[in-house]
Amino acid sequence: MPLLGSVQMVARVIAAFAFQHLKAAVTFRDHVASIEQSHAGQPFGPFFEDIRSYGSACIMSAAASLEALINELFIDPYGPLRTQLQDFETDFWGPRGIERKPPLEKYQEALRMLGYPKLEQDAQPYRDAWALIELRNALVHFKPTWDPERQRNVDLTDVLRNKYELSPFPDTGADFVTMRSMSAGCMSWVTQTVFAFVQEFHGRARFAEKKIGQFLDLAST
Repeated sequence: MPLLGSVQMVARVIAAFAFQHLKAAVTFRDHVASIEQSHAGQPFGPFFEDIRSYGSACIMSAAASLEALINELFIDPYGPLRTQLQDFETDFWGPRGIERKPPLEKYQEALRMLGYPKLEQDAQPYRDAWALIELRNALVHFKPTWDPERQRNVDLTDVLRNKYELSPFPDTGADFVTMRSMSAGCMSWVTQTVFAFVQEFHGRARFAEKKIGQFLDLAST
């Protein structure tokens, strides 16, 4: 039995896995760069499987960091976003709640709620962040390019053309997403895209300085 007059304390712990996701993406990026450099000038070989493993992990971790960060900002019990919602459980977690929106729409909703200008969807860095998520989706929800009935609505070859250097190892006829984009150049673009997007968001909505500051500190690594 609890002692008479005792006080029960409840601690709230907010997960910070957005940072961990991005830290993982940076690590995977560096692994791709290291393997690519150590095999420079060599023909396509078994080592490319390691590049694809680290490359796909970099893309998925980077996209996950964007999704996790905005969720963490919304669920922070002491943050300005949660306090804007009259019924947090319904407005955020409910069937039509904010949590069900696509990740970039959540950032736009956060800016709207706080009275700040939204990000321009047709300009950088929003456009690159959208392209990163589409790249992640192409890996997770793979659709064969040779089947016209199941092709994706977004042609990533056009969207991502000239944004980064392609892998020097596969031939020019190899699949753009799953082969030619598995490169050090792509992974550098992936992580820089996250940094640029979060920096732009933070420049408009100045809050969670410690969390976002730690997040952006990874840009120097």
